[in-house]
Amino acid sequence: MRPFYSFRLNGAIALLLVASQLISATIVGWEPYFKANRDSLQNFGTFNGRHVAKLGPGLRKSRPVVDVNGNTIPSYDVVYEFDQLIDHNNASRGTFKTRYYHTWEYYREGGPIILFTPGESPIDVTLDGLPSITNASIAGAIAQATNGAVVVLEHRFYGESNPFPDLSVDSLRFHTISQALQDFVYFARNVKLAMPGGDGEGIRPHRSPWIFVGGSYAGALAAFIMEQHPGVFWAAYSSAGVVQPKIDFWQYWTPVEQYMPANCTADVKAVVSLIDEAIDSANQTRMTEIQIQFGLGPLRPIDFVHTIGMPFRTWQALHPSDPGYSAIYHFCDALETRGSRIASAEGWGVEIALPKYAEFFRDEVIARCGETSAVDFECSELGWYQTGPPDGGGIISKHLNAQAWATFCSEAFPGTFTNSLTEFQARVDAALQQYKGWSTMADRVFIVNGRRDPWLEVTLSATEANTSSTDLRPIYLTNGFHCSDMTYANAVVEPSLGEREAGVFSV
Repeated sequence: MRPFYSFRLNGAIALLLVASQLISATIVGWEPYFKANRDSLQNFGTFNGRHVAKLGPGLRKSRPVVDVNGNTIPSYDVVYEFDQLIDHNNASRGTFKTRYYHTWEYYREGGPIILFTPGESPIDVTLDGLPSITNASIAGAIAQATNGAVVVLEHRFYGESNPFPDLSVDSLRFHTISQALQDFVYFARNVKLAMPGGDGEGIRPHRSPWIFVGGSYAGALAAFIMEQHPGVFWAAYSSAGVVQPKIDFWQYWTPVEQYMPANCTADVKAVVSLIDEAIDSANQTRMTEIQIQFGLGPLRPIDFVHTIGMPFRTWQALHPSDPGYSAIYHFCDALETRGSRIASAEGWGVEIALPKYAEFFRDEVIARCGETSAVDFECSELGWYQTGPPDGGGIISKHLNAQAWATFCSEAFPGTFTNSLTEFQARVDAALQQYKGWSTMADRVFIVNGRRDPWLEVTLSATEANTSSTDLRPIYLTNGFHCSDMTYANAVVEPSLGEREAGVFSV
């Protein structure tokens, strides 16, 4: 029997080992959460104390790295390069260098190749301080359980894998979902890996199983690639896969409002309602006063309401294993405490909340600038504009609407996009038609989402999607945040994540 077919028969049994390996490799301790935060954050539920996951003997962190035969192999941080086509529709345009990490520490002949892409992040980003090719990640854990090899491949236009030295109008024509999907296919069919046998036909998708792993946008790619390029990847793991293109995505804020401390939610809503009233009444004097309080006097009102929502955008960076990471906790502490007093679930009310909100913003929020290519997908094909609720009453202003986002895109990419909502809708509709959104039906895609994830309502666990889980396409909903299931430490802290990671390997 050929090794590939052996994997088909026995892979499910081998993959079931992952959850037990994760837990047995870990020593779980308890420590109190920061005392100053404990009471004011009590409505978060799980954060009165926190688990601290310590590396146990089964979790790889040391060098040198050795393979299953005891041979020393290259360390995790060796960067490899692959000549990728700039344009898969016209090979004559040439190639560019795309970076990847690669390890075969658990590999045996016939095992799968696990291809993970971090999507909009460079490959240098670590998981809990460890490279994403180790078994600290779901990709490495799958490889360990199945005697597979791992590749972490950088997405075009991110990190140092850039087809062009700029983000000009002409360059961005090649920054599309279609080109990205074809990158992964071309890589699987043509790469020469450093592992033994990695330069031969034995590792090609028609001879060895390849498994695609991604989270968030890359989680959507996991579903899309199985649908658009069947037969290349044998299976896919989609964490928080944002599969549904959508322009007006005000539901992004619903989990934040629901799981943020009740007093914090109440006071932020009160402040935002006050601001909306000032904008509705065209009271420029009052708006100027409010903006000066926040230290944002020169901004247009629409830029102001967008900017003061910054603390809530950090919600998607939360993870069960490290609840103190996000600025949102510090924001809620500042808003809801006065000396030793803590606001009730109803909050302090707008008269107290407004100056406290403004003070925190002036003193604690630092303006940040970053790459804009991630925004390009939202402007060009997918939408996902994180608008305020159309009828108001939320933690984000109703005036931060789809038209405002269209204006932001036209200003961020002058000459590439206009501020026409009709044009934007046409692009998003085209992406929906091509990639099918909630109607994607490919099998052998394992899907995991989190109840606390702000992106939940554009995943296959969305209420509106009404998508059923099947044996060949299981859909799990955990108590996690955004992509919480991708890392080892989170599975230790949050039981629902560990249960889902056990489930993936019975598919």
